[in-house]
This record gives sequence, structure tokens and C-alpha cells, in this order.
Amino acid sequence: MIKNLSPSRASQFKTCPKQYKFANVDKIIEPTNEVQAKGTTVHQALEDLYELPKEERSSENLYNLFRNAWTKVRGNDEHVDLFDTIEEEKEWGLDALNLLANYLTLENPKEIEPMEKERWVRGSIDDLNLRGILDRMDRDKDGNLIIIDYKSGKAPSAKYKEPRFFALKLYALLIKDELGEMPKELKLIYLQNSTIHTLQIDEDILNKAKEEILDIWNNIKNAYENNQFPATKNTLCDWCYYKPICPEFNDSAPDTDDLQNINIEIEDLEKNIEAVTMFENPDDIPDESPIKKIDMESTNEQLKNLKDKKQSIINEIEKILRK
Repeated sequence: MIKNLSPSRASQFKTCPKQYKFANVDKIIEPTNEVQAKGTTVHQALEDLYELPKEERSSENLYNLFRNAWTKVRGNDEHVDLFDTIEEEKEWGLDALNLLANYLTLENPKEIEPMEKERWVRGSIDDLNLRGILDRMDRDKDGNLIIIDYKSGKAPSAKYKEPRFFALKLYALLIKDELGEMPKELKLIYLQNSTIHTLQIDEDILNKAKEEILDIWNNIKNAYENNQFPATKNTLCDWCYYKPICPEFNDSAPDTDDLQNINIEIEDLEKNIEAVTMFENPDDIPDESPIKKIDMESTNEQLKNLKDKKQSIINEIEKILRK
């Protein structure tokens, strides 16, 4: 059972509990794709832009910040095989620069001084520990708090915009509790089609968001307790990484419950090892402590065997996912 929940995880469970299980319980990690890499690097460039003095926040510097950010991460394991050819990478980079050019048509960074960027937001609602990172927080000319999120994708039509504010409503709820101040407005900046959607918020809106996240949290707890994570068909299924192993689309989908159990065993062993290593001298461990009898050599060997078994299962699942 997870101890913390982020708005993105909550949204994932709400969309499809089975997808949530694959990602967070079975821990079948979705490899970084071009779209995700673009969003991450564009976000980094925008964050770095607002580290510069106002007079230096030019388009040229913004584009250079993107190139610098990509240079730093392109060699990481998750990005190193992202492109088959240099031409594909160049095309990807040009598209990302176009997103940043679109941003400059929406806001003038020389006229903005963010209150905070990439702020960690944490808080508790009943028995739920909620946390996440919001992109930017400003104050308007009247001193009101504005919470902002960049989206590298395309804005939905206006009639479908409100569900997209779910995460920002939760951030606003936590900010209100932390600062004792009600944010005035939420703002989603969509870079692909140069669109800004805003939502004025009040106590009623935040109370409804609180009820919704607690309802999702209760459903998550019930899912863990009963090991019931049903697949839910929706409009995003065709873009879901896990579709090839989903029982809704594969009559012979692999059973991933073994992964779930292995992950639980791995977490328990790692906690025991961590507890023992907190003591420089094992003789200092109190006799009544349950970790006193832990044999580190056999525990590490058991952990290795479990990780090898897990990787073997993952390898077989990835063969299906790559078809």
C-alpha cells in the first residue's frame, strides 16, 4: 500500500485502476518516450528562464536554455536510445523550440516575476498524504495568488477544460492550508496550440476537490485491500503503454500478481537492510529488536534472487509490450 499520493497518480487511478496497478503496484515502468522527454526539457527551459534577470529573458536565451537542458539529460539511460537517427532528434528539437516560441506569444517573461517555481507541495487530508510539484506560482497586480501549470500538449475545447484543472485544484487546496491564503485563479498554459485556460476558484470549488480526492483515496485503499484493480475502457486507451497486456484488449494477458507479491517482498527486505545498516556496529542493536536476528548475507542473497526473478518476469512482459 502506498503511503503518499500525487495528483497525477490520483488521476491515473481515476482514469483506469488497472493502468494504476501496472505502473505503481506491479512497477512495470513505462520507458520515457519522445513526448515525455519534450515536456520535461521544455519545462526545464522555462524554469531556467525565470532564473535569469528580466532583461535577459529573450527568445534566444530561452532556446539556448532548452538546448543546454537537453544536452544535460540526453545521455541518461532513459533518453540515450530515444531516437534512431540524428534527423529524428533534430526534428524533435525543432518541434520543442516551436512550443517555446508559442509560449512567448502568450506571456512576456520580462514582465513576470514568479513568486515560486517548481514548488514542492505537501499536506495531509484526513489519512491521505498528498504531495506533488507545481510549475509556478505568481501574484497578480493586486497581490492575489495565481497557480500555473505548463502543458506541452494541445488544449481541449473550452467545454472540456474543467476536468484538466483537477491537479491544480488539489495544489490550491494544499497551498491554502499551508499559507493560510486562498489562491484566486488557476492557469493552464497549453503550448501546442498557444492557449491559456483559467479557472477562478473559491471555497466551494476546493471543498468539492477535497471530497473527490478523498473518494479516490478510499477507492485506492479498497483496491489494495481486495486486490481489485479493474480495467476501464476510455478514450485514452489507444495511447496507453500497457494496452498490449490489458485484459480488455488481450484475452491471454499475463497475470502480473506475481510481480505485485515480489515487490512487496523486496520492499520488506530493503526496509530490514536499511534498519540494520543504521547501526555502525550490529552488536548495538537491542536484543528485543526484530532485526537483531537478521543475517545480512542471506538477506542480501534473498534480495538479489527476488530482483533477478522480477527482472525475468519483466523481460517477458516487455516482449509483449514491444510487439
